[in-house]
Amino acid sequence: MSHSPTTRRLAAAAVAALGAALLPALTATAATAQDPVVITPNTFFVGLVNGKTADAVVTVVCPGPITSTSVGHPVAGQTAEVRSILPPVTPTGYTGSQGREILAGFASPTAANQSIVFSAYYAPAAIPTTWLVPCGGSGVMTFVPEPTSPTARSYTVTVTFLNIAV
Repeated sequence: MSHSPTTRRLAAAAVAALGAALLPALTATAATAQDPVVITPNTFFVGLVNGKTADAVVTVVCPGPITSTSVGHPVAGQTAEVRSILPPVTPTGYTGSQGREILAGFASPTAANQSIVFSAYYAPAAIPTTWLVPCGGSGVMTFVPEPTSPTARSYTVTVTFLNIAV
């Protein structure tokens, strides 16, 4: 079965139009996905809690009567992440001359919570639902380069703890 030159041109034009229509969608998807990048010394970084570098909200379940010292567990599905950045963005963390990992955790009276350990940028990790955190108020998640060095600098994200059980 032979096709006329006009049919072939129309088919080629249709394929080109389809490709042009799909290109923005493919480009947008590629732009939002970032492969993990190994953490190395002498790099600038920011920390994120639930996708925010500041003023993040961490939802918590604290049933029962709540006092100023009550603690509860973070709700599942919340994340922390570190991303490498280039200056002049401020503030930033800095891995220093030796940093190959970044440890993240909440600065709170429940310091027994184990840190989240990052060995790569752009690799979100779940905030453990086993952690104990305040049932309300504000706090910070601190991202600390390890091993440390005189040039290393931590990064903090301010958070508000929101109890969803009341």
